[in-house]
Amino acid sequence: MATDTFAAVGSLRWIGIAILVVALALLPFAISDYRTFQFTQAISYAIVLLGLNILTGYNGQISLGHGAFYAVGAYTAAILMDRFGVPYWATLPIAGLVCFGFGFLFGLPALRLQGHYLALATFALAVATPQLLKYKKIEGWTGGVQGIVIIKPDAPFGLPLSQDRWLYLFTLAVALVMFLLAWNILRGRVGRALIALRDQPIAAEAMGVHGAFFKSTAFGVSVVMPLTSNTLTVVFEAAMPPTTISAFPSSVLTNEPLGRVLPMSATATTPPPMYDAGNARKSR
Repeated sequence: MATDTFAAVGSLRWIGIAILVVALALLPFAISDYRTFQFTQAISYAIVLLGLNILTGYNGQISLGHGAFYAVGAYTAAILMDRFGVPYWATLPIAGLVCFGFGFLFGLPALRLQGHYLALATFALAVATPQLLKYKKIEGWTGGVQGIVIIKPDAPFGLPLSQDRWLYLFTLAVALVMFLLAWNILRGRVGRALIALRDQPIAAEAMGVHGAFFKSTAFGVSVVMPLTSNTLTVVFEAAMPPTTISAFPSSVLTNEPLGRVLPMSATATTPPPMYDAGNARKSR
């Protein structure tokens, strides 16, 4: 009897998700291009908060420096598109590898820090990054204070869609893939290991869980999510100025929305980032 009840609840959950996805897919055809652009931003922020949810909610590590990782992915994508003519969709895996390596390597020394010490260390990285991007020796690549401006792409294959509507649907598709990947990762061995390290680190390591590896992996995976978001941000905003790095997510998470975003995103579940994205979009 209990099995049938759980199966029915699971079926209803998937039906509800399917209805929600269809509603989101039809949404841009009922609103203006400007509102579509705003919803695209909200979906992009949901992907960022999904990464923070993995790091904070599942692994218990607090990071206020994802603005720096946001910069690495965004500038990698912008440079590939601007200098080398790489299609916007092809920059996602390339920048993803760069960001994962950056986050994994940063996570190794960060393992020596915990709690607010780790938060302050990552926040210092986010504060320093916009200034480093303006450094004269590399401004030929980063564009200095002006940043990098790219051309917003049109819908492919001659589809009768405006630029904003196409980018909304593309961002929604990428977000669905990211949430599905996160769901599969966190409901398995990796997710259980992260929760064990968060709740009982000594007992988890005594049972054979490699704390350093899983914590660094959590950092790397949580960085790939913002990478996807910031690559999409570069595309639909058609620009990548260094001021964007200090605006989100670091300052958003350290100002008024902190009390709403972090508690919701630290619940070790996947729906909260969708709710938090709306708060983050309003407070930008």
